[in-house]
Amino acid sequence: MKKIFLILLNILFSFSYAQETTLVLNKIEESNFNIDGIISDEEIQGAKVLEILYEETPSFNTVPSKKTTGYLTYSDKFLYVAVKAYRQKVTAPITTRDNGAMWNGDVAGLVFDTYGDARNHINLISNPSGSLFDAIRMPGRGFGSEININIDVNYDFSSMGRITDYGYEMEFIVPFSELPFPNGKDQSWKFKIFTAYNDENDEGVQVRATSSKSNRDTSCQLCLLDHTIVMNDIEIEKKLDFLPYVSSNVSGVREKYYDRVNYDTPQLNYGIGFNYELNKNLSIEGTINPDFSQVESDATKIDINSVTALNYPEKRPFFLRGIDAMDYSTNIFYSRSINNPSFASKIINQGRKSRLYILNSIDEETPYLVPTQFESFSGVGGKSFSNIIRYQNFINSNSQFGVLASNRFYEGDAYGNLFGIDGRFNFSDIWSFEVELFLNSNKEPTDDWINSDKTFGNNTVNLDGEEINGNAIYAQLRRDTETWRTFIEYSQMSDGFRSDLGFITTNNEKKYTIWHSFHQYPNKDLIKDYRISLRQDFDYDYSHNIARSNFQTYISVLTVLNTRITHNYEYNFVKSHLDFQFKDFINHWIRMESRPTNFFNFNIFYKFGKDIAYRIETPKLGFTNDVRFGAQISINDNFRISPNINYSSIKKLDSNEYYFKGYIGRLDIRYQFTNYLDIRLISEYNDFSEQFFFQPLISWRPNPDTIFYLGGNQNYIDQFTDYNSPHYRVNKTQLFLKFQYLFK
Repeated sequence: MKKIFLILLNILFSFSYAQETTLVLNKIEESNFNIDGIISDEEIQGAKVLEILYEETPSFNTVPSKKTTGYLTYSDKFLYVAVKAYRQKVTAPITTRDNGAMWNGDVAGLVFDTYGDARNHINLISNPSGSLFDAIRMPGRGFGSEININIDVNYDFSSMGRITDYGYEMEFIVPFSELPFPNGKDQSWKFKIFTAYNDENDEGVQVRATSSKSNRDTSCQLCLLDHTIVMNDIEIEKKLDFLPYVSSNVSGVREKYYDRVNYDTPQLNYGIGFNYELNKNLSIEGTINPDFSQVESDATKIDINSVTALNYPEKRPFFLRGIDAMDYSTNIFYSRSINNPSFASKIINQGRKSRLYILNSIDEETPYLVPTQFESFSGVGGKSFSNIIRYQNFINSNSQFGVLASNRFYEGDAYGNLFGIDGRFNFSDIWSFEVELFLNSNKEPTDDWINSDKTFGNNTVNLDGEEINGNAIYAQLRRDTETWRTFIEYSQMSDGFRSDLGFITTNNEKKYTIWHSFHQYPNKDLIKDYRISLRQDFDYDYSHNIARSNFQTYISVLTVLNTRITHNYEYNFVKSHLDFQFKDFINHWIRMESRPTNFFNFNIFYKFGKDIAYRIETPKLGFTNDVRFGAQISINDNFRISPNINYSSIKKLDSNEYYFKGYIGRLDIRYQFTNYLDIRLISEYNDFSEQFFFQPLISWRPNPDTIFYLGGNQNYIDQFTDYNSPHYRVNKTQLFLKFQYLFK
């Protein structure tokens, strides 16, 4: 009888809080806030209370084993949120902003849908050590995805915490000036609080709990915020920020083994940026002579067998702000196609029902990408002027419509124009449809940026002033339930389709995809959840010749030690490259992601079977082996080591010879003195090029935009033009510094 009573009580408890709630917050004086990690009675007097009631993982929509309570008030200029978490043990790594190592311990986060239409979620997250993390979450698409992108956008908020005898306390203060929301002094936002903590009874397992009830039976995960917070008579400030910087670097080169390193004259660069917010809807951002250099080196990708250009994630703050407006399934916008601008400006007008994004830039060193059916060709040329106009209309949380126009003008009379329309529609809780349509009109530059004698259709790959027009279509019909997930996808790109401001690597293709999966969540000791998926792909060219046909199965299991194991089986009926066609071959890949302890996690990827060696004179099938290993080891709250190694090879079918084989090893060592000051050393060896480099860096970052960097790059080789040595020696070196300060 007791068990029955508890079950009924839990059902009633869950039901009572599954309904949407409105919290009309009480306004207090700003002087009552003291962000020191200590929650006083005065700070939460009259605050609205919000309990975290639902565990999301590993259990689902159950009552959390640990209590967490949020307290909400506001002033004219700030939202104040205090969190009391009751824990037996608290872990709080000290990290720089947006460092994923923060998730190895206890965190608490705030989630906002300030427009109430599920266009995105703003996430502001912290831990008791004051480490900060922010991101924008957007609707997902594609292979089993629910939430597609996490973008670091550098919202400036503050948080402090402390460990107590009952767990921890944490305070957030969020300036209204930092968040986008509709104009008006009276605001109503969708909202929730969540927390994550290590399971005290199961090492390596992280518990996540939230104030809003979850639902796996829906295609709109961003629609699941149960709470609305209401704040009246807030003060809206016109924001004006200036961001000057100064940087310097000196580079050196050693041409011959016994030569000294010859250093260039030190270079001094300076520039300034500004951001002017006319109102909460409209902001103007510009920068003159910006320093868009990547301070943190990109992890090198293995491209020895790649026949298309490789892309890398965007890390430059100017392009990250507002980038969620440019989220397309088709890669028609790639911000790193703007390579070295001397000037850039951006206008964002974001209202209750619409959003306008305008970007202009003058690029001094313009990348150019020519796609064909199987390969892409790239080069870097001269000056260009680029424009993007993007408009979206948010009809409601179920429907949105957008248009896009972009163009790039090159010196001379060359250009690249693109126009597109798109829409996303949720017909019900579980059915959704997405469509994108594009037309392009291009005239190539006449230059030697790309050197190739290859042709496609009636055109040449070389840049010789040809006029090229094309089109592209993407459409997806999707059904998402807790148990079954299905999508049907169609895309096409004509042989003349390009996007000069995007990343289109292949064209002349029509693709059909059918994907179906079965999900279960038993949450037992051995099996926490599992997924079985089937996928069929058909690719044709515009002459109706089949280019690829394959069948895939996926099995994914979450098991003990917080370990997920995934196996993919791929049977290729047909796979073509250039004039060569390969039939009836199989490959497998196995991925393991594990977090056996709170301070150690790793991932392993292994691919084997048969695959095509592309970059040889005549493409051939061979036995493939790809191995990737990565890990993160937290020595303590301040010190972390992250090793990574990638190995790739294709062996001939009829001998022990290899078409290629090699590896890239990378080691990232970081010590965090405070949340704002750290030292980092990245070292990497590339077996394919037989080069080694290391990059030390000291960084100080008290807020998202004020930064100081001091670092360098050292590149080593053992083969010089005049001498081959068993010893590695510096052939290129660089020392750089940068100081950037935000004036508000």
